[in-house]
Amino acid sequence: MPVRHTTVYDSPLGEMLLASDGQALTGLWFEGQRHAAAGLSPDATPRDDLPVFEAARSWLRSYFSGEKNVEPPALRLEGTPFQGCVWDALREVPYGSTVTYGELAARVGRRLGRATSARAVGSAVGRNPVSVIVGCHRVLGARGELTGYAGGLWRKRALLTLERDGVVAREATERPAALVAALADVWERSVRATHDFLLPGEVERLRAVVPDALEGVPRLLVAEEAGTPVGFLGADGDFVEMLFVDPGWRGRGVGRVLMSRATEALGAREVSVNEQNPQAVGFYEHLGFSAYRRTPVDDDGRPYPLLYMRLA
Repeated sequence: MPVRHTTVYDSPLGEMLLASDGQALTGLWFEGQRHAAAGLSPDATPRDDLPVFEAARSWLRSYFSGEKNVEPPALRLEGTPFQGCVWDALREVPYGSTVTYGELAARVGRRLGRATSARAVGSAVGRNPVSVIVGCHRVLGARGELTGYAGGLWRKRALLTLERDGVVAREATERPAALVAALADVWERSVRATHDFLLPGEVERLRAVVPDALEGVPRLLVAEEAGTPVGFLGADGDFVEMLFVDPGWRGRGVGRVLMSRATEALGAREVSVNEQNPQAVGFYEHLGFSAYRRTPVDDDGRPYPLLYMRLA
């Protein structure tokens, strides 16, 4: 059946286009995704009230809230027999699990009764028409590295982090007082855990200006677990102005998810960091940043040397 209807869903990872033949979901793509809208009829019309679209929106709301094993809407995936076999194998990879392209190729080969290359399987994975529900984000490179996601590697990392730890990062286009206060609390806990070089009274002095900084930064990404902020990043153009993660969530990929989105989706390329915070310096170096300038004092003239770092 031709794909006749579309609607959109505003997910935490960006707008998604949904497509249907009127009975089943036939497409689900992130904005800007490669191969998006494949097979969409030229005369397809927006229609928000289809039952299958409401079922899909309900599934997406549950998924991005961290719920597991929610029954998906009816699907109809149109492709070649080989692609269909690969997509069926993808649907068998459980929530929170991963598989390599080689392992997936072996599974597909057993289904087909013949050897199948990881490259051919990867091509079919990349053309999966129903993102997230059919979990192409769960396929990794041979050494477990993130490779080849049509929706962008930052989204792949975010989806895997959501399934592993229940954390999802979104852009805060609205900043109510309750959110700003919660983020200021994250800031204070993070600073007290990592900035032991600050002079007495500095945390209190800086805390007083944090709300204005949060409200004024042009782009604000917030990582949340069950609706509670666990980290945030603020960016202005290509400069990351702030990145703080709650101490209880350090080492669990929250900062990496935020920085991945900032560099790949927002175009961030520079950051400044306290030289006396070696863990932060090492974190940015691990992401590919290197120092190009040093100042002996911070922006307020305080005795806290800053390193300005740029993504190579």
